[in-house]
Amino acid sequence: MQKNGIIDFHCHLDDPCFEKNRWQLIDQCFSSGFASLVTVADPFNGFSTEITKEMLSYHSDIHAVIGAHPHQADRYSPEIEERMTVFYRQCKILAVGEVGIDDHYKLSAMDKQIGVFKRQIAMAKEWSLPLVIHSRKAEEAVLKILDLEKFHNPVVFHCYTGNKLTAAEILKRGYFISFSGIITFKKASELREIVEKTPLAQLFSETDSPYLAPEPDRGKTNTPLAARQIAKKISEIKKIDMDTVNAEISKNFHRLAK
Repeated sequence: MQKNGIIDFHCHLDDPCFEKNRWQLIDQCFSSGFASLVTVADPFNGFSTEITKEMLSYHSDIHAVIGAHPHQADRYSPEIEERMTVFYRQCKILAVGEVGIDDHYKLSAMDKQIGVFKRQIAMAKEWSLPLVIHSRKAEEAVLKILDLEKFHNPVVFHCYTGNKLTAAEILKRGYFISFSGIITFKKASELREIVEKTPLAQLFSETDSPYLAPEPDRGKTNTPLAARQIAKKISEIKKIDMDTVNAEISKNFHRLAK
């Protein structure tokens, strides 16, 4: 890992849109100075878990998370849990994720989302791993459940889109916040204020690719290469040089990956 290299803390390299250039894209990232890529494995999708295993074997600085996304909570089953367990036993994973609650799209019933989230918390406890959280309009509910379940491992709120009050609560608990290309969008002024107030010791940057391409490429297919633009935006907002931002993010990453 390069000391001050770019880290894309959250991307979906299993996505079919990368089928034609996945390996070239990975090579391009690392040849251009990236330190790590963290890709998300989907236990509901056999191709996703298999291609993620291939990526982990392909490069030592590719890392994976796996978890039951709240959008698919209605489909959760013992078989899905077993797939997660097999993946955990076969591969070194960074965290259980992305897991949590989505009260925006509501693609699964809320009671199912909560039940599945609690199971993901229990598995992260059992495996002594951090959690990577997906939360849309549900930060307060997620924090309440983490408190009730007495989860004491590290927590990263990925692609944060909440408000300043819930960000303050997240940071007060010592959790991490990961920022995506949304911080470059014109109407994301509150999010940029949150970036400014988030200590570097509790901050990550990510692309969430192939989604959320930063300006001026908004609306196009995103790739991990955009992580450089996001780190640059963070450095501009915080008025800190980009090498310092990347170095601090690397320290945070090593705290999780130990």
